[in-house]
Amino acid sequence: MAIKIISKLVTPACLIALPASTFAVNMRVAAELMNFDYKETDTSGNTINQETGFIPGLTIAGSQPYRNIENSVELSLYDGQVDYDGRTSLGQPHQTTTAETIFRLLYRLGWSPRDTKGAFYGKVYWQQWDRDIQPNNNVLGLFERYRWWTFEAGVQLPFVKEQGRNLFLELGILATNNGTIMVDLTDQGFGNHTLDLGDGYGLSGELKYEIMQANNSSFQFGVQIKSWEFGRSNSKTISNGINVNIITEPDSRTVQTTLSAGYVHRF
Repeated sequence: MAIKIISKLVTPACLIALPASTFAVNMRVAAELMNFDYKETDTSGNTINQETGFIPGLTIAGSQPYRNIENSVELSLYDGQVDYDGRTSLGQPHQTTTAETIFRLLYRLGWSPRDTKGAFYGKVYWQQWDRDIQPNNNVLGLFERYRWWTFEAGVQLPFVKEQGRNLFLELGILATNNGTIMVDLTDQGFGNHTLDLGDGYGLSGELKYEIMQANNSSFQFGVQIKSWEFGRSNSKTISNGINVNIITEPDSRTVQTTLSAGYVHRF
């Protein structure tokens, strides 16, 4: 269902954002596999829990080059399960799995200076991450929903730029902003609560290779690495009418390594 919704939304979104040119729009569909690595740490830097594993995904994008400027709109969805290795609130070791769903809506503006093959780019993207830690060994599960904005700026460096094939590297720096986390403690009797995540910084790198199949189509392969941090959230006192607790989202670091294989068609 989510894939059908994305396919219905991406075309009108791209047509609104992108001006007309020789090709009205370039459409790209890519199958992806993300190596997900998420770690939370306490105030002393000790690991509280870590989630690792592979998550499949799908990206649908539209772009339009006009002279030396390129606009792009991109929708991505990832869904799968990873391993959870941590400890309970009482400090006992706890292993289970976590169901992960990641949704990303991205806008990219690229600019190529005249008489150069490289480019500068800026990205802004909104993300939602549903983190559903599964119950196991008499330990209750926990559902959390993260939402945040990311701003990224970088440079695109070409290694090969010919008529039939392209190979280039993108390097960027990014900043997370205005992040929140909703914690569902209904099963424990404490209801739902939202905390403000601390802003953080990170790095991004992506290697892309494109092979032209015809005048209006190509195959594109890539590997991307993104790493960023969330700062410690505010604390909130909660109660179920009997017990009183204080909840805080700790510092965290995320590393996502994504392999992609896609098809590009120029209309």
